[in-house]
Amino acid sequence: MKNGSILIISNDNKKGIHISEKIKLLRECDTIRIVSYIEAISVLNSTQPSLILVYCSSSDSISIIKEIRTIKALDKVPIIFVMDSLVENLLMYAFDNGIDDFFFLTDTDSVILMRIFLTLQKSILYKQIDIHNEILVSANIIDKQTGIYKKEQAPIALRNFFSKSIEENLENTVFMYLRPIQIENKRLNLQKIASVVKSVPRGNDIIAYGKSSGFYLILYNAGISGAKSVASRIRNTLASTCKVYAIAAEITNSFEEMEPILYQSLKDQIAAGKEFNYLYDLTFNEAAEVIEVRDENGKKFKDFKKEFHTNFEKIVAPVFYQIQTANAEKFPNAKIDFSIEETESKFTISQDNISSELIITYPTYIKLIMDIKHNEEEKQPEIRRLTFDFEDFSAEKLTSILNDVISEFSARLNLNIMHTAE
Repeated sequence: MKNGSILIISNDNKKGIHISEKIKLLRECDTIRIVSYIEAISVLNSTQPSLILVYCSSSDSISIIKEIRTIKALDKVPIIFVMDSLVENLLMYAFDNGIDDFFFLTDTDSVILMRIFLTLQKSILYKQIDIHNEILVSANIIDKQTGIYKKEQAPIALRNFFSKSIEENLENTVFMYLRPIQIENKRLNLQKIASVVKSVPRGNDIIAYGKSSGFYLILYNAGISGAKSVASRIRNTLASTCKVYAIAAEITNSFEEMEPILYQSLKDQIAAGKEFNYLYDLTFNEAAEVIEVRDENGKKFKDFKKEFHTNFEKIVAPVFYQIQTANAEKFPNAKIDFSIEETESKFTISQDNISSELIITYPTYIKLIMDIKHNEEEKQPEIRRLTFDFEDFSAEKLTSILNDVISEFSARLNLNIMHTAE
């Protein structure tokens, strides 16, 4: 068989033919072959299809899936489980053993084809991720054995993932710190634990080795229910090996600020014997004082943060003051204010029922997020967002952006004055 081929495994040849008829609208270059359970492994040891469909008429189909997943050359080939009707326990068992999707023979041809297309697209994406991970392994960033970010590289890698989550307003993205604890006299087998931790989250979630033989996880679109589910599955799988404690919170601030809070909270949680906790209200003021994480240049985060604020204020304070002064005469009836604080800086101009503002936030001290808001009474506010790497931020760039905000404010104000005069 060749790439583009589909292998249907069925112990009922009529069902196999029926499945092949349902997928005949695939590309003409695709080839479809039907084999029995007995033939399947022999065929797969010498060929590599693009997709495998396993028809389920008995529990033997699970054994076939298990055997397929032991063949290294096929570990990334997607498997779709085909059923006559829903048998929930059997379906969950099939997912636990490596299937990628499922459909029912009663589904329409178009539904089946869509499920196949989506599965093949995901397969291509996973192959791209594998290539990316191979590059990270060669750069000594990811552990070759487990595919998990190394402890030394975790702060650098996670800082960027946190920044991206905040920049793109990804709600329900969760940071979890998970720590296995030895039970009785059983020694922790970190490689075995790592393989379990790696297998439970979704393919796009991020896992890194953390402090005290723990693991850091970034769970996309998870929320508290997803975090609980991941922690529970890992805990149940490792129940005979170790005790697993986990703490989680939605990503709202930088890794360097959130990590020490979760780390200390988990220590207290373990002492209290509580297996899982989700933090809703995090206080970040003390985080920089206790942080031990250093950046790639060996600089402590509190020093890194202090340097950021010093350089940031050297740009923002003069520009805000100059723009305020330059526009005081131009808009004699307007109120022009600005503030520069530890978590955000704001420039506002307002007159009558119209206001415009530029709000700059810097949750990661690497990227700046600028929200431009135009507010007018009885109208929906207009908002747009800009993002910059701090190294690309300059007085000239800020001046240009603020002048645009002032121009947009002026246009709205003039339009409002004209409407009022009419």
